[in-house]
This record gives sequence, structure tokens and C-alpha cells, in this order.
Amino acid sequence: MRRELFGLTAAVTAGILVSGWNWIFPAVFAAGFWILRSLVPDDKRRFALLLLISFMTGALLMTTELLTFAYIDRPSEDRAVRTVCRVQSTEQLEEGKYRITCRISSAEDFAALKGERILLTYYRPLHSPQQLIGAEITFTAPIIVPRGASNPRCFDYGRYLRSRGIRFISSPAYFRVTADDPSVKERLFRHIMDERERFMEQLHCSDETRSVIRGILFGDTAAMPDELYDDFRNNGTAHVLAVSGLHIGVLYGIYRAVMKKRKSAAVTVVFLLFLAVYGTFTLWSVSVTRAILLVAFITAADLTERRYDLLTALSAAALILMIREPSVVYSAGFQMSFLAVASMAFLGPFLERRMPAAAAGVLSVQLGMIPYTAYVFNCFPALAILINIPVVWLLSAIVPAGMASLILCMATGTSSVFGTVLSDLTRMLIEGNHLLAHNGMFSINCVSPPAAVMVLLYGALFAGSSETVCVWIRRRNWKRLGAAGLCIILLASAAAWLDRSPFDRASFVMVDVGQGDCLHVKPDRRTDILIDGGGKIDRNVGKDVLRPYLLHNGVKNIDLALATHMHTDHYLGLKQLKDCYSVRRILTEGRAGDVIIAGHGSKRCRIEILWPLSRAPETEDENLFSLIFRVECGGITVLVTGDITAEGEQALVEKYGGTGKLKCDVLKVAHHGSRYSSSDPFLDETDPDIAVIGVGRNNYGHPSPEIIEKLEQRGIMVYRTDRDGAVGFIHRKGRIQVCRKRNPDIWASGSSSGTQAEVR
Repeated sequence: MRRELFGLTAAVTAGILVSGWNWIFPAVFAAGFWILRSLVPDDKRRFALLLLISFMTGALLMTTELLTFAYIDRPSEDRAVRTVCRVQSTEQLEEGKYRITCRISSAEDFAALKGERILLTYYRPLHSPQQLIGAEITFTAPIIVPRGASNPRCFDYGRYLRSRGIRFISSPAYFRVTADDPSVKERLFRHIMDERERFMEQLHCSDETRSVIRGILFGDTAAMPDELYDDFRNNGTAHVLAVSGLHIGVLYGIYRAVMKKRKSAAVTVVFLLFLAVYGTFTLWSVSVTRAILLVAFITAADLTERRYDLLTALSAAALILMIREPSVVYSAGFQMSFLAVASMAFLGPFLERRMPAAAAGVLSVQLGMIPYTAYVFNCFPALAILINIPVVWLLSAIVPAGMASLILCMATGTSSVFGTVLSDLTRMLIEGNHLLAHNGMFSINCVSPPAAVMVLLYGALFAGSSETVCVWIRRRNWKRLGAAGLCIILLASAAAWLDRSPFDRASFVMVDVGQGDCLHVKPDRRTDILIDGGGKIDRNVGKDVLRPYLLHNGVKNIDLALATHMHTDHYLGLKQLKDCYSVRRILTEGRAGDVIIAGHGSKRCRIEILWPLSRAPETEDENLFSLIFRVECGGITVLVTGDITAEGEQALVEKYGGTGKLKCDVLKVAHHGSRYSSSDPFLDETDPDIAVIGVGRNNYGHPSPEIIEKLEQRGIMVYRTDRDGAVGFIHRKGRIQVCRKRNPDIWASGSSSGTQAEVR
């Protein structure tokens, strides 16, 4: 079973991933695998059967979790529920803002919620929030299921929380402590977290340095400035801010240096207990849990004089985490942590035959992580391999200094000279990292490679460096090499199938940017146009929403960005996007009659400006003089109306009434569905089949219920980004198909029921 456990763990992981996409895929994969089993040599059929059982076990684990949650009785989002919870952990995000993880003890009228974990966001000052651990709190607020990704291939907050075992969220205005009787374990947890905060307060350094120390030692980057974190991300050194195997490895190296060749069960137990305390300091993140499990395995192997195999130990750690929480496989922390160690296990021995072991270790991890970083974070840190050498060297000094300072603070109440050394070393790391980042000069934005390419790349990388394949090559065993290559190709084909999105075929996508409008127009695969880009004063929508959406969906640059007017929720996102992404041209002014032709060959897009006739320089009413666009693309006509009011609509009707210029298939409803827009004469003239509203949650009361009712009474099918997420429009066989991100399994041709409507 030395390496068989790795194959079985991979099969369990595949079963979880496949069943997470669609319940029917596990059955199809299992049937195909059973057919291929007949081609497996007799001496390997037992292992092939175990692989099939492992795959189905993973599928069963994930399917059971999904079905259990799908049928649980839970309240609607607009109902406040009196809830009693027991606090498990607390984190301070910023001054006066906290994240509190609890387990529900009872929820009024919803007994099925008992035992579920819930994440509270709390916006009132708390004194010593760690003292809440183990306390029972009561609040009355809506209990909400966290939403999934609102735009295709983008960050899925709901899945992220599920990977941490959290199923619900809430934001109570206040709560009260109704009982405070923590268990022994909870009291110990409280004490450990108290010591952690006391240690941080003892450090004499700037807030910036303190935030990096908190990230390095405890993996907590909530208080770190975005600009500072970007320096680490751009250099490919952000891993030092997530407590990982590198940190635990430094501690283990110190332990081995102290022990040398001696064996002492007592010292080993003390060391493992220290690791357990340190794991609690870091709230037992996935990477820390994995690293501590590996250390536990290797120390157990030393004490029992058993052979230690890194890949087998890694597989055992992954199985433990997946059995506890199947959704953990969707966590970026899980993926990065295990991918890094797997890269060392496969590529390390291969590279060690060609270079020093230390260099081979660093290079193997970087080679394994760079494709993943490009795929998930759309960032290629060109100098990551070189920059990581001094960073890792500094980290090997910072971690021991931090541990010594922490232990001294716990024992004496002061961090003393070790705290000063820790602060100075961290400051050196910050300055050096900032200098090497050079404002992101060496960090290259890149589109996410297709999932099939990633499977082929990692398949070739790991298989090509494995001992088994090297033996097959030397022995010229072409049959087995061909079978291995065929398996990789089949997996890549499956990845390509699962990665498909109906939005890839859409000519128009109404992107969910929260507050505001954003329409993505796609005449062909080489041309991309944005009309408006949303925007919010306290959020960088261009960087945080638009750039990930574009890069994850294969868009290298925006050829043309158009703004209907200069209000924040229409223009700011475009301005922010241009600061961090390739936007070739932004157009903010125009007049009726201007026509823009974009695209290549027969797949061209025609954009005509219908309004204003001329700009009145003496007016400050941006809404009245919004640019109005009539966009024809892919057999669909969309009318983009900005924020015009009924007055502006009346002017349009008077100008174009009876000419057919205002008629459209899809109407971008004016002013986010405001009751002061969408007048009856205007709707009569535009006569759309579909209406789409760009709106965020709690968006100043938009859209107006009376406008929604008016549109529905006219037989117009209404879609809104706050509920449906991104909305795509596809012209196919004379009909318009509508796909919605938050309802990926529901296809509508003009309606959410799946009925079809002819495009007029």
C-alpha cells in the first residue's frame, strides 16, 4: 500500500469533485471505469476495483452532504428568526467589525437548523471578543444561505464557506450573552486566543508591520492593507502570509536539530503538544492541519522505526480532511497546500538528480504552483522563483524569532529582545518585498487557461517525473505509457466537458457588479465591449469584480468601454478597470446618429447612439442626458437606457416614435427599475420581449415593485442581477435563450420556465 493510498485518495477526490458538479456524472464515470477495467492486467484488477469503490465513496460523501442540505427546512431570507448559538471562534476584521463563528443550539420554528454552523458579521465594538468563545448568545435576525458565484467562473462565497463547514450567515444588529459556561476545551481555547492578542499588543512596531507579523505567525491577514498584500501576491510570496508547511517545517527543523539522532518520547510529545497549541493559534487552517498531520506521521515513523513516504502520508492527511468535510476539496487553501507537497513528492526527486536538494525543493514547489496561480488568481509572478529564495531565508529566521517571542510573552508577559528582532526582520521583509515588487512590474495578468489544459499540464508534469513512468520509459513499455497517456487525455476531456458554460456562447452578458450596470457585448471571440462598469465608493469594482470576471472567462483585453454617464455606479468601475487591466479605449461622450462598428468578418456589432441630440452645457442632470445605445449583435437587439427618467423617455418617444429605432428584443430597464422610469408610452414604443435590470441588494429600494408588476403584466420576462446573478442572451434558431448564473440548471428562452419565445 506504499503508493496505492495515493491513487485511492485521488479517486475519492475525483468522486467528490464530479458529484459536486452534477449528480449524474459519478454514474457515467463509474460505468466508463468499469468498462475500462476489463483492459487492466489481472494482477492489477484488485486495485482497479478499489479505485472504483473509492471514487463512488467520494461521490456518495458529497451527494449525501448536498442532498441533506438541499432538503433541510430553513427560513426565507426576509424573516427574522430568534436564534440561540454557541460561539466557537471570533476574528476582528477591522475596527468595529467582527466575524463570529457559532454552532446553532436552537432556531425558532426551525428545529432542523440545530447543530448547523453559522457565520455572524457584527458591526459593533466588542471588548475582548475572544472571551465570547464558549458563550451562548441570542439574537434575532434573518438566517441566510450564502450565495454562490454571481458571475461565471468567479469566486463562489457559498462554496468557500461550505469548505469550512459553514452553511449559514447572518448579520445581527446586536446580540446578548444568555449563558457563559464554557467547557474545559473552550476555556483552554479562550486562554490561547487571549495570549495571542496579548502577544500582538506587546510588540513595539507600526500597524503595518504588526499586520504582517499576524499574517506570518497566525495566517490572519484581515488587518493588512490591500497595497501591502498586493506586493506579496505580485511577487508570488503570499504563501508566507498563510501559515503552511513551510512554517511547520521550520519548527520541525528546529526540533530535529535539538534531538539530532536521539529519540525521546517525552520530548516528542511536548513538541506535538506545542504544535497543537500553535494550530489553535491559527484556528486550524487547512494548511496547518495538513502540515501538523504530516509531522505527526513522520515522528511516529521515527519512533516506531517505520519507513516514511511523503506521498502516502499526504494522502492519509487528505483523506482525514475530506471525510471530516467533503467540501474542503473546493477550498483554495486545501488545493494549494496539497498541490505544493505533491509537487515536492513528484518533482523533488527528479530535480535532485540535477541540482542541489535545497534548490530542487524550492523549484519543485514553484513549478507546481505557478500554473495553479495563473489559473485561479490570473497572475504570473515572473520572478517568483528568484524572489522566494531570500524570502524563504528571512522566513526561516522570522518564524523561530516569533515562536521564541510568543513563548516568552506567555511565560513572562513581555516579548523582550525577541520581539524587537521579530519586528526588525519583518520590516526588512516588507521593504525587500516592496522593492522587488516594483509596483507590480514583474507580475503579469493572464487569462485562466482552460481546465483541460490544466489537467494535461499537471498530468504530463507529474506523470513525466514519476519513478514508475521513468521505469516504463527505460524498459520501453509503450503499452503502459500509452494507457497512462490515454487516461490523462480522457480526464482532460472530462474537465473540458465539466468546465463548459452557456455564457461562452452568449452575445450579451449583463454582469452582476452589485450596485450599477455593466453589459458585456461579445460580437466574436476576439472582440469585447463593455457598456458601463458599475462602481461603488468604498469598493474597487474594476479590480475586485470586473477584472476577475474577464480573466476567468478568457478575455485578454477590452477593445472599447462605453459609459452612459458619469455617475459612480456606471462609470467608476470602468475607470478602476483601466488602472489594472488592458482597456484600449473609453468613450464617455457622443451624440445621436453616431455609429460604432466592432467585430470581425460577418460577426459584427453595430452600436448606435440615440441620445442626446446635443449636450446642454448648462445642465447638471446626468440622468436626462445619459447616452442611449441601440446595440445589434448576434441577431439580438438590446436598448441600453442608462438612468433616464420618464422625461427622457418621453423625449425619445417624440424623436423616434413610429420609426422602429426604439424597438428591441432586450430592454436594459432605465435607472435600475426606478418608479420614475419605464413609462407606458416608452414601453409601447420599445415593445421588448425581455427586460433586464442591473441592481444590487438594498439598492435604494430599486427595482420598484410597481415597475416589476407593470413589465410582467405586459408579458415581458424580467431578469435582475441581484437575484439571478449574471444574465446571458444567446440567439439560436430564431429564438433568444437566456442563461442565469444563480440558476445554472434552468434554461429559459425568454422565461424562467423554459418556454421559448420568438424574437420579433
